[in-house]
Amino acid sequence: MGSWPNTQCQHQPDRLTDGLLESSTPSGCLIPLHTKAEVQNNVQIIQTYVATIHAKSANTVLKIVDDACRGLESINLNHLRRLVKPEYLPVYLQKDENKEQSRILGRIAVDSAGSTDVEVASPLAECNGQPSILHFLACATSVISRENLQSLLSSALPCSVNGLRPCIRVIKVPSTPPASHDQAEQFSQQYWPTVYKGGNPFGPHPSIFAHATEEIQHDAKDHMVLAMHAGLATSFEAKGEPIGAVIVDRSCSKGPIIVVVAGDARWNNVTKPQDRKSGNVMAHAVMRAIGMVAKKRLSLTNASQAPEMNGEQLNSFNDEPLNPLESDIYTRDVLAPGGYLCLDLELYLTHEPCLMCSMAILHSRFGRVVFGQRLPRTGGLTANIVGNHDSSTENLSSRPSYSLWWYPKLNWKLLAWEWVERDPPQASLSEQDIQA
Repeated sequence: MGSWPNTQCQHQPDRLTDGLLESSTPSGCLIPLHTKAEVQNNVQIIQTYVATIHAKSANTVLKIVDDACRGLESINLNHLRRLVKPEYLPVYLQKDENKEQSRILGRIAVDSAGSTDVEVASPLAECNGQPSILHFLACATSVISRENLQSLLSSALPCSVNGLRPCIRVIKVPSTPPASHDQAEQFSQQYWPTVYKGGNPFGPHPSIFAHATEEIQHDAKDHMVLAMHAGLATSFEAKGEPIGAVIVDRSCSKGPIIVVVAGDARWNNVTKPQDRKSGNVMAHAVMRAIGMVAKKRLSLTNASQAPEMNGEQLNSFNDEPLNPLESDIYTRDVLAPGGYLCLDLELYLTHEPCLMCSMAILHSRFGRVVFGQRLPRTGGLTANIVGNHDSSTENLSSRPSYSLWWYPKLNWKLLAWEWVERDPPQASLSEQDIQA
């Protein structure tokens, strides 16, 4: 992800776009997208050893066990408290502890009468008159055997009671860190005392999203309105669907600058019978906008560096303006030369991009994306099925979610929002299997 100036940019007057905005300014808000991992929130549970030890031996036990596990295929349990006082155990463990105490105290009494059938140390047995007890979360059961752990603890504990071995039990704990304070509290009550360290293991850090939202929320509405007009312009001329895209550069000290405006043109010059069903997929609004940025950047470099394309290729990409709105923005000299990527630029879309366009957004290295209408059947950015203003969710449970904007296996990540209007329009493309 790229970075932006740590300042709030003021809106710059624009003779063309300001006229459009005055005629249509729907109010709305930015909703940060959730990653697939956040939505699924599948808590991975593993089994771990917990030993009851005396407080005075805590540091020694911790060091011996950690040294023994070092170099092995251990599991990171830094989000779990290693040493816990009895009163801070989850309720279910406190109940088990009371039962174990009663059982073992009874066995100790039998042992005093001459029985030798005793294997486990009393959790609350005193050591030199010191009843201070801690519960030690040792490691995952997959890392070391119970017998080896028992041997390590026996060598570390300063004393024993009636020759009994240390008390070890197996409990279940989450192997993934909590994503919020609330989830940490849930883990603490259900499994084992857990610490939330302020990060997000499933997506971007909350502070990153908060800062970025504050930067773009003041002008996001204007860019979304402009994208809507871009889509309507090409749709009115029967060149494409009412889907539009706007690319913005926020790195300028004067404020956010509109770099490219593009409407969908999938039906423009479509003559081949096989293309009449889906149209020219390379002329989706996103693909056209990306192509325009690349063409503008390359045109500013040495002409010898620009790739040569024949007329058919240029026509397929539709990477030149098709109407006065697109032309007015395209002809402005507002892009720095060099390369062809959209590094650190922002993309505003009327609709959620399809899988192809979502991957193109990632490959082009955008920094931020905002879209309006969710497309649950075909979109590539959202993870959860139900949109904020889309009630058409039947038969979508089996549809895979992608959340490509923050996909762990891809080498680029960005920030993404959904723009939710206060009064969404009645007409919706989400009821169709359209690819935006």
